[in-house]
Amino acid sequence: MLYLVDKPMADIAFRTAAGDEDACLVLLQDGVLLDPDLDVPTYAVAKDVDVRGIELPPDIERISYDAVVEMVVEQEVNSFV
Repeated sequence: MLYLVDKPMADIAFRTAAGDEDACLVLLQDGVLLDPDLDVPTYAVAKDVDVRGIELPPDIERISYDAVVEMVVEQEVNSFV
């Protein structure tokens, strides 16, 4: 399942994703400021990263909003935005 995560709902999102063996996280808006401690594929929206002027940890991959849209179309989504 694809988890869209923004900072205000991050705690519940990460707890929910931790129990999902097929979890995939996409951090967006202020969610890109987070560093989830989960062993799942994790992505951050590049535009949101750039606007906030931050460096991502090496295990978080930058992706475009277009890539997020493709992922949303292809997977079941749980939104914490």
